[in-house]
Amino acid sequence: MKLPKITKPWSKEMYEYNDYVANFMKMEIETKINEAEQNDDFNTLNELMVLSGGIKYGDSYTIGELYDDCLNELQNVQNYWLHEEFPYAVSKGWVDDVELKFVGYDK
Repeated sequence: MKLPKITKPWSKEMYEYNDYVANFMKMEIETKINEAEQNDDFNTLNELMVLSGGIKYGDSYTIGELYDDCLNELQNVQNYWLHEEFPYAVSKGWVDDVELKFVGYDK
């Protein structure tokens, strides 16, 4: 997808491009959610929940509950949240970086 011209207010092309970028990030997050669940890694899955939904679960939850809720939250995560939180998750090693970046948030 071609990088759109940055405008204020945002153009339809900017929104479409950012949705395109978000889809790649969501695919990466979903991959890591599945890996954490398969490895029974509650802590990593909990960090991915923060990335997906901005919340953290306590020890009273099962990994199955956390896994299901994490996938549900991922479906609704907003692009602005991913813009803010995805680089931190990359720096912590919870997800791998994607080549594409959002446009318009830092202007």
